[in-house]
Amino acid sequence: MGSLDAETEREIERFIGDWMTDANVPGASIAIVENDEVAYTSGFGSRELETNQPATPETLYGVASCTKSFAGLSILMLAERGALSVDDPVTDHVDEVELEGADGPITIHDLLTHSSGLPSLATSTVLLYRLTNVAEYGVPLGDREDFYRHLNGAQDEIAGPAGERFMYCNSGYNLIGDVVEAASGTPFDEFVETEILDPLGMERSTFDPDALDGDDAMTPHALNDGEAEATPFPHRPVSYPAGGLIASVEELTRYLRMQKNGGEFDGTRLIEEETLAQAHEGHMPDGDRVYGYGWSRTDFLDRTVIGHGGSLGVSSSYIGFTEDGEYAIAMGANTTPAPTPPTVAKGVLAILDGEDPYEVVPYFARTKRFEELTGEYESYRGITTATVEQHAGTLQLTASHALGETSMILLPKDPEQPGYEFETPTMMGTRNEVDFEVHDEHVDLYYDRNRLHKQR
Repeated sequence: MGSLDAETEREIERFIGDWMTDANVPGASIAIVENDEVAYTSGFGSRELETNQPATPETLYGVASCTKSFAGLSILMLAERGALSVDDPVTDHVDEVELEGADGPITIHDLLTHSSGLPSLATSTVLLYRLTNVAEYGVPLGDREDFYRHLNGAQDEIAGPAGERFMYCNSGYNLIGDVVEAASGTPFDEFVETEILDPLGMERSTFDPDALDGDDAMTPHALNDGEAEATPFPHRPVSYPAGGLIASVEELTRYLRMQKNGGEFDGTRLIEEETLAQAHEGHMPDGDRVYGYGWSRTDFLDRTVIGHGGSLGVSSSYIGFTEDGEYAIAMGANTTPAPTPPTVAKGVLAILDGEDPYEVVPYFARTKRFEELTGEYESYRGITTATVEQHAGTLQLTASHALGETSMILLPKDPEQPGYEFETPTMMGTRNEVDFEVHDEHVDLYYDRNRLHKQR
């Protein structure tokens, strides 16, 4: 095992500790691979609050949508064996599917890239809320037959031709699991365990929820009004391919090393490099990322990062690696906080690169800036007062005067790295400038003809 230098470790531990405190995360674990060696692993906080059992690198977490890359890998392994092609219509393999795409059959590739035109059908939402006692929608999703009735009833929901619009769809990945079973003759979970987990020595990783009753496993926690409360684990066999894997960050480093090493781990080759590359390739744009087969590609600090996050509402996760092969990071937490592990992992990567996450990671930069600017303001002699608050990723300014109140949304001129210059849209279709000036002892706010001073 390699190691990080002591100062880098301290910075990472301070950063994660601050995140857990601010976001009220009971327990979390992280593992970092540098080049091809595990350089750092640790657990933070409690995997189970009631007994205060500590989180460790071996703690099992529900890794949720990180499972999608295992589904994508399974498809490519079968393609390499000649059992299927990613260009096959799904109906070639799964008889129960009655859906037709807007411009022809829905293919395996369409489902892997969330580009089939099929929107979210909320199967995961219904089951997660039901099984964690959050809400009940009355949608019948008790078994595979119910799933196909739900799916096939959504023909009119197809939003357009394949490849035209990215719409994240868990139901599509559930279909991928059935394609794997049809093409291999083995249920999806058994295929993953036999063909991926076992060869990588991931002995505790599983789809069996009973593993969470054993040693060193998380207790899921929901954040209700900011307070962490233990909940049942949302075990959903119908959603195994979309988000059913249970694993530790320590074992996930084996999977990440195989991925970034072109399909090979410690002399064991699971798949050829050129075949695996199809999973990491960007096929479908989605904002600042491009989606592959269970992986997203994003640019950060002059690197390309290939990764995926996951959330069950009561646990969350991240796996990812830099395309240059230098770093890989696995994270798990026993709740779903804000920010989630993918954002925190980006902060960890910033530290590894010698950068300040509060300056270079948009979420943390925005949070730091907004905390500096929010508060109560007054004009000269208190004639006009104003409140600046965070609101849905922006700021909201509410000014009070003798004739009432005026509210406006403040949009940063630089959305990724907000500074002190903002704009507010008007009903005339124009944008007015709103600026802040930060001094050693105070903050000034300028909007329209007004200058106000921050009071607290």
